[in-house]
Amino acid sequence: MTGSDPISEAVVAGSGAGELGDAIQASKRKKRDRYSVFQAPTPAGVCSNCATQLSGPVCHSCGQTADTYHRPIWDLLTDILDGLFGLEGRLWRTIPPLMLKPGKITQNYLSGVRARYVMPFRLYLTASVLFFLLVFALDGIGGDSGTPEVATPDEVASVETGLADLDAQLAEAGISPEQRANIARMAEAGIDQAQAPPDLPPEVRTLQEQANRDEIKLSLRRAILPEDFPAETAGEDAGEDGPITVGDGVMVDPNGLEDLPLPVRRDLADRADRIIDSGGATLAAEMQRWAPTMMFCLLPLYALMLAAMHFYKKGYFFYDHLVVSLHFHAFMFFLITGLSLAAHVIPGWIAVMIGLVWSNWYLYRLHRTVYSHGRFSSILRLVTLDFAYLILLSFALLGLLIVSVMNT
Repeated sequence: MTGSDPISEAVVAGSGAGELGDAIQASKRKKRDRYSVFQAPTPAGVCSNCATQLSGPVCHSCGQTADTYHRPIWDLLTDILDGLFGLEGRLWRTIPPLMLKPGKITQNYLSGVRARYVMPFRLYLTASVLFFLLVFALDGIGGDSGTPEVATPDEVASVETGLADLDAQLAEAGISPEQRANIARMAEAGIDQAQAPPDLPPEVRTLQEQANRDEIKLSLRRAILPEDFPAETAGEDAGEDGPITVGDGVMVDPNGLEDLPLPVRRDLADRADRIIDSGGATLAAEMQRWAPTMMFCLLPLYALMLAAMHFYKKGYFFYDHLVVSLHFHAFMFFLITGLSLAAHVIPGWIAVMIGLVWSNWYLYRLHRTVYSHGRFSSILRLVTLDFAYLILLSFALLGLLIVSVMNT
């Protein structure tokens, strides 16, 4: 036994097959060779690496292409792009059926039709790079203009009138004065922020932002470390229950943290201070660093769910389910990337609805094509996988948040 992992060997072999296909395509392209002082040690038609007689553009013994690379630099750059993205046809023969014919390239690949398509692992890497480039590097999801809107006096007066009516309705509904006061404080804070003049001097705006951050940090410390504020926690009105507003609509619920050891809570408060001082930039940077790893870890877990759902069917191996998982996640990355760009020209809710319908239709057809399930069986597995993956993704996002916070 060699002690190697057959799954890893299969993935590497698939990638190697893709490299060989790219090499053959690049070798078939017409090139303009130039004279070079570096001449091959073997005559024409013989591999310069292993001296094997060539019967094609690639040596069947060592895999080296019969290419001297003595040609214009832009030809070499074209070969590099071919190797990365399969620009001579494999990428464009892969993406349309991946998006529009669910399960076709998966079934073809598992049946042995592989050279015409981008390998699954390579396809996943391409899709994930594009997705994370859009989300993190370009900040492409959303379409925020970056300039805060300031409410006019008439808009503020209208909101205040509405709040007065809302307070009366809450009183009629039996809401306690304390709860109504909390709602009023949150609304007043929002109104004050909306009325902030846009032409404040930079020094004044910086002081205001720092004061807001200090207030948020103090509120969190009071909730996380009540031992540090004995005078405030001794009164009846101290220690408000419920979530705390930490700015821009973000709510943090400290309930349950009191069960953690005091050193852990102190460390957590210090990390929260650093995140607030940076305006959330440190947390965003850590999430950006760990998000690709989290998604990569979901690949085998999703394959395990597929294997568990088909344990009774003979002839399906874990590698087959892993290929299905790679293709499905690559599809989702391409879909979300495209819809995120489209959300700048169409309403966001339409993009969300398209994503939900398209992804579920894809998964339904995937089961019909790859696993040969009936309509009812495919729908049942679709619902089960949606529910199970939603739970798995929720835990993964929670883990991503915890890891990101612990690394700030």
